[in-house]
Amino acid sequence: MLRAREAWGPTMPRRILTLSFSLLLSALPLVAKAQPAPPPSSPPPSITKPSFDCAKVKAKALLIVCGDDALAKLDLQEDALLRRATSKAEQADAVRAEQDVWLSERNGCGSAACLARAYRNRIADLHRWTN
Repeated sequence: MLRAREAWGPTMPRRILTLSFSLLLSALPLVAKAQPAPPPSSPPPSITKPSFDCAKVKAKALLIVCGDDALAKLDLQEDALLRRATSKAEQADAVRAEQDVWLSERNGCGSAACLARAYRNRIADLHRWTN
């Protein structure tokens, strides 16, 4: 055993320690990469689709409806009531004529507040046709 130490020389333990430390440092990036990924963030809330195809609209008012969940829900409610009013009314043509006037008013809106007001008023009008 004495001969093995003599063969190493006085600096051999220091070299082994330095080499071990170097290997340890080079392995740290691999350990860091092996850490589990953070859990995925929750998906963005889905926006309600209105009664019309948003991919085909160009009118500013309709684009506003497409980007606003509350307006899209009002649009769906208005559409369902319109269908019911048209089927229940003795004068379905009168409901359709009233709808044409309302559509031009709605399409004249340039803000979400104006649209919400227009939808709420129209929904109230359609309730009168269905009750």
